Amino acid sequence: MSTPEALLQEYQGQIVPRSFHGYLVAVSYLVSFLGAVSTLELINRRTSRNGFLNQVFLVSAAVTMGGISIWSMHFVGNRAIVLAQDEPELQIVYSSGYTAISFFLPIVVLLTAFIAAGTNDRVSFWRIGGGGTLAGGAICGMHYIGNASIVNYNCEYEIANVVGSVVIAVAASNVALSMFFLWRASWTNSWWKRLLCGVLLAGAVSGMHWSASTGTNYRLVMLHTDTQISRETIVIVVSFLSFGAALVVAGVVFYGSWVARSNTSKARHIVLAAAIFDRSGRILVSPDGLLPSEKVTDTYVERTPSDTFSIENPLFQWMFQASRSWNDINKMIASMRNHLAHLASNGRRGSVHLITENGQLVEQYDLIFRELFCLAAANLATRLRGQLVNVGVLWDDILPTGKARQHYPGEDVNDASERGESMSIGDSQGGWGSLMFLVRHLEHPADVEKLEAAGFRFADIRQVSGIIRSGMQIKSPDLSQTLINMATFAEKGTMLEPAVHLGFFGIRARVNGHGFDVLVEKGARGLLPASRLPFKHLEPWQTDLLQQHDGLKIPLLQEKLIDPSRKWLQRELEFITPLASAISALRTRIDDQIFDEATLSCRTVQVPCQPRVPSNAIEGCTMIVLHFVIPINYSLRGSGCEFIPLSFFRVHQMAYKDSPYQAFFAQGLHRELAPAIQGIPSSEKLNPQLSGRGWQRDWISGVQRLTRGLHGRGRSISGSAETKSNTGLTKFNP
Repeated sequence: MSTPEALLQEYQGQIVPRSFHGYLVAVSYLVSFLGAVSTLELINRRTSRNGFLNQVFLVSAAVTMGGISIWSMHFVGNRAIVLAQDEPELQIVYSSGYTAISFFLPIVVLLTAFIAAGTNDRVSFWRIGGGGTLAGGAICGMHYIGNASIVNYNCEYEIANVVGSVVIAVAASNVALSMFFLWRASWTNSWWKRLLCGVLLAGAVSGMHWSASTGTNYRLVMLHTDTQISRETIVIVVSFLSFGAALVVAGVVFYGSWVARSNTSKARHIVLAAAIFDRSGRILVSPDGLLPSEKVTDTYVERTPSDTFSIENPLFQWMFQASRSWNDINKMIASMRNHLAHLASNGRRGSVHLITENGQLVEQYDLIFRELFCLAAANLATRLRGQLVNVGVLWDDILPTGKARQHYPGEDVNDASERGESMSIGDSQGGWGSLMFLVRHLEHPADVEKLEAAGFRFADIRQVSGIIRSGMQIKSPDLSQTLINMATFAEKGTMLEPAVHLGFFGIRARVNGHGFDVLVEKGARGLLPASRLPFKHLEPWQTDLLQQHDGLKIPLLQEKLIDPSRKWLQRELEFITPLASAISALRTRIDDQIFDEATLSCRTVQVPCQPRVPSNAIEGCTMIVLHFVIPINYSLRGSGCEFIPLSFFRVHQMAYKDSPYQAFFAQGLHRELAPAIQGIPSSEKLNPQLSGRGWQRDWISGVQRLTRGLHGRGRSISGSAETKSNTGLTKFNP
């Protein structure tokens, strides 16, 4: 064995021969890969340049990339270098100053690189190219500054290797970041694609290091002394950093698994989700591509075979109206929490149960269900960093979720309700749970930035609909179109434009003999199929002209309107010509032969319509009505319309901004809920009488008259069909 003096005499001023430990070369790449994957996962969680959590993700990504993927890889890689015969006195040692600089400098450069790359979903190759070039520069800079910290050797570099290492670092970084941000923007960045980007990014670091290292010669200056930082000390530090990167990766995997389990669990319950859209029609989602959601309750318990949780259910209709009265409900949220907390103290796991241990419904079942809905909405608002009054309004449909209900051999399905399982959802809809949506349209960019700073992203509906559908186990066959309908609903609502309209009022007796269904526009359930006429209102003579054709079926009506033998006045021609065109357009929209069976009603109705610009006041517009009782078992041929319960259609007509019916609903909230949640028995039966005047009341009464007029005809088709509606606080009995 050579003595230190002999080694110094042999190699001082000379280039020391080198070789490499193969296993440490592999370990160095693994360290770099862990850091790169951690970095990409952290960048993937970043949703905005604002927000504390986004800043934490930014700094953490720079640290994992600069401190682990680059710095740690470099020193593990240098540990793989064997000089001479691996004598301890000849191995590389480092100075503390340059070593510290080599750690912090790439982190600072990478902060700049990631800021340059941006966070939005609109990919800019200029920004990504700048970020990739800075990342490549950070890799190269760290390597050569790290080598400058070597105190016992002078490093001599081959120029070709230096150029090659720079090219590898910059090119591979640009490719990796470009692929990552392109996949991220298109919502196709599945885990294996992020791993592939991590492989390339780690390849940029390792490729640069070994390209440079194979062209580096080490000329001995002095032997290793105890006053310098040894390679073993560096390896210990690197090990701790690498363990931190492994924890980040494990945390991401654990969180992804937890999100999947949570959504699987929610898919079996009644859940309230937020569907928030920006001015471009993009939808708000979490970084995982899912809608923010809160569980309302475990299930809806049916009290009769025909009792299902659907848009016909009085509880849903109450919630539909309640979501238009958040200002009033917000004042009672604290009392609701206290009330439910008291009930939860008697249950298992602190949750409110709607059925007792012997399978009976709890007292005040409907009240508790409503409270749970209101608190789910309040929790959703808190999660969105907002107020309950701005959380959105309930959409007019319920989507089934979860896997199909599987029964055991010989199982009595009638016992399911006693276990709290929803038979209507499990058997009729093919799922275990129900999903409702609070929809909201954001007008101001500041609102979008606020939500992005809170950790959410906005995405094109068609890019994320598949992720939402699978992740939340939604059974809707065309979720993209459903979400697009929600976006339209949130932006424009379901109101006609201010003008005269020709509408089709078609009702059909229900098969179960309870009430009627009404034909509405698909995707706009508050609208009858209608065509706009080029008039702001009807003149008295136009109303008289309609009365002359009262009760005529469509073919005969059109025949009379376009009869060439009849001499029309010029002003009459200007009315009947667009009326005939509107009838033809409405026939095309409905696309079914039943249209020709409808008759004209001389009685027009006033319906709510969109406010005229610049006024924000809701107005009324005139609708000329074609009506028909559709046979009970008739199936529509066209796809532009659908049937909904007449009771829900009425609620839809009352639930709009500044509606007098909503004002009465809000007044009834306090009389109905306050005594119960404060522990005072409620002996008053709520049945407020609407006393509003004008077109607002005329629309509902017009619907009543049309239903009443068609009711007799419906009896001849459906036997003893009766209309029975319960809309919460307001009841209609036509």
